[in-house]
Amino acid sequence: MPSPRLIWPLATVATLAGILGIAAIWTGVAVVSGKPVGWMALVAAVDAVLLLRLAGTRPGWPRAGVAVAATAATVVLANWFIVATQLGLAMGLRPLPSALRLGPDLAWYLAVLANGGLDVAAILAALALAAWWGR
Repeated sequence: MPSPRLIWPLATVATLAGILGIAAIWTGVAVVSGKPVGWMALVAAVDAVLLLRLAGTRPGWPRAGVAVAATAATVVLANWFIVATQLGLAMGLRPLPSALRLGPDLAWYLAVLANGGLDVAAILAALALAAWWGR
């Protein structure tokens, strides 16, 4: 068990790694399948809660809040890169340069068009799951 002074820095690093890793996997699955695969938000929620538990954070509302924030950040980042990759492929750009040139208004508009009712329901369920299991 890490010392109490190292728990939250360790949890921060683990959470950031989890956000980036799950967003990358989600983007890959979405690009290969051609669908936004909103069910991956549930995987992001489970990953966030698991990483926070493994880092040694105590149960309660602070951990639940971090789990919900990490899940939301993963959803936003994954959708951003899904939109950027699809646009980049159409314009001959690689994913990272496309993501850096993508504006928030266009990203939001295209993400809303791509995500259907089941995708939105899965994202909302993932946020609730992260709060419940994080607590």
